[in-house]
Amino acid sequence: MIVASHQADLLPYSGFWYKMAKADLFDLKIFDQFVDRGYQRRVKMRGSWASLPVTGKHKYAPICEVRIDPAESPKALAQVIRGRYCGSRNWDKYGPMLVDTILSIQTDRLWHFNVELILLVRDVLGIRTPLSVSVPTEGGGSVGLVSVLKTYGNPTYLSGTGARAYMGDCREFDEAGIPVIWSPHEPVTGDSILSVLMDYDDPMEVVLAEREVATA
Repeated sequence: MIVASHQADLLPYSGFWYKMAKADLFDLKIFDQFVDRGYQRRVKMRGSWASLPVTGKHKYAPICEVRIDPAESPKALAQVIRGRYCGSRNWDKYGPMLVDTILSIQTDRLWHFNVELILLVRDVLGIRTPLSVSVPTEGGGSVGLVSVLKTYGNPTYLSGTGARAYMGDCREFDEAGIPVIWSPHEPVTGDSILSVLMDYDDPMEVVLAEREVATA
C-alpha cells in the first residue's frame, strides 16, 4: 500500500494532488505545529498570496487548535478568489460552485475548513483516494512521521521532494521497513490548484504531469 501525507493546507498546489492521486491512502497531519507564514492559511493565487484570516493566539499551537472567524474569514477568502479568477476561462464552470461552498462551510476550525475544500477539489478532479486524519506523532521530523506511518502497517511512503530537508538519507524509514519513493511531479505553476482548474481544460493532465527521469 502506498501512503502519502501532508498538512491540511489551504487549496494547495498541484503537487499535493499528484501525491493524493498516486496514493492508496492520503494522511492529513492536523497535529503538526501551525506555521503562521506557512501554507495552512495561505497560498499563492495568480502569483500573489491569498490568506485566510485566523483568530486568537496560535503561536506554537498545533494546526488542529487554530481557529478562524466562521463568518468573516470565508467571506474574505471568497472575495479574493472572485478578484483573482472571475475573468478566467473556466470561471463559470468552477468559480460560483467554489465560492458557494466556501461561504457555506460552518466551522471555526482552520483544519476543518481546509479539509472541506480538499474534499471538494478531490471530487472535482475525480480522485478517489480515501483520506485519513493521522494520530499525533511520537517525536519530530522523520521519527514522528515514521510513527504515524507504522499505524498503517508497513506501507510504502510517497513523499514530495521538499521533505528531503528533514528526511535526509531516510535512515529512520529504512530501519522501520518503510520504503520511500519521491514524487516526480512537474508543476506548471506554484499557485493554488485553483489556477490549474481555471486555466486548463484537463486539470488532471496537469496534476499528473511528471518530469523526465534521466537515464544513463
